[in-house]
Amino acid sequence: MADHDLIDGYLAEIAGRLPSEAVEELADGLDETFQHQLLRGLSPTEAAHAAIAEFGRPAQVTAAFARQSAGRHTAVALLVTAPVYAGLWGTTLITAQAWNWQIPPAAALAFGVTLLAVATTLGIVAKSNNPATARLVGPATVALILLDLGMLAAVATAAPALTWAAALAVPASLIRVAVAGRNLPRVCAR
Repeated sequence: MADHDLIDGYLAEIAGRLPSEAVEELADGLDETFQHQLLRGLSPTEAAHAAIAEFGRPAQVTAAFARQSAGRHTAVALLVTAPVYAGLWGTTLITAQAWNWQIPPAAALAFGVTLLAVATTLGIVAKSNNPATARLVGPATVALILLDLGMLAAVATAAPALTWAAALAVPASLIRVAVAGRNLPRVCAR
């Protein structure tokens, strides 16, 4: 690595914001850029300034990492598809006359509060420029899987008959559970 205080300070600032693997990757690229600037005839200080300018301010670099994180992509995908699931399950509950089901009010309230917390968390992650915020997608994904499974269990036990809406909502939720479960290790990795 280029032994220059400016670059060391830049990397130290980024190290507080990004995972160590990302910082190592940035350090390698920054060193290559620094060496290239030296070959162009710049002094070490000028080469360090030029290399850092090419990479951008630490806030820009961390925001770029946040935008590219698996957690953010997952949050956006879950939010974008949420209206489809809401429509499918809303139609299912209406056509199955869910208001007649024997579901304890506390369970319905817990479901609603959890759903709101998941949606809020996914929204925060989708809008955040902080890579650390993307870690919240793991617990939100687990909660969403549990909500889907809870809805599937409620429909299986409480619905009087399978409706056309449930015939669409059930496989959609099963697919979301499978995809979210498969992506869970990726979004939980730091």
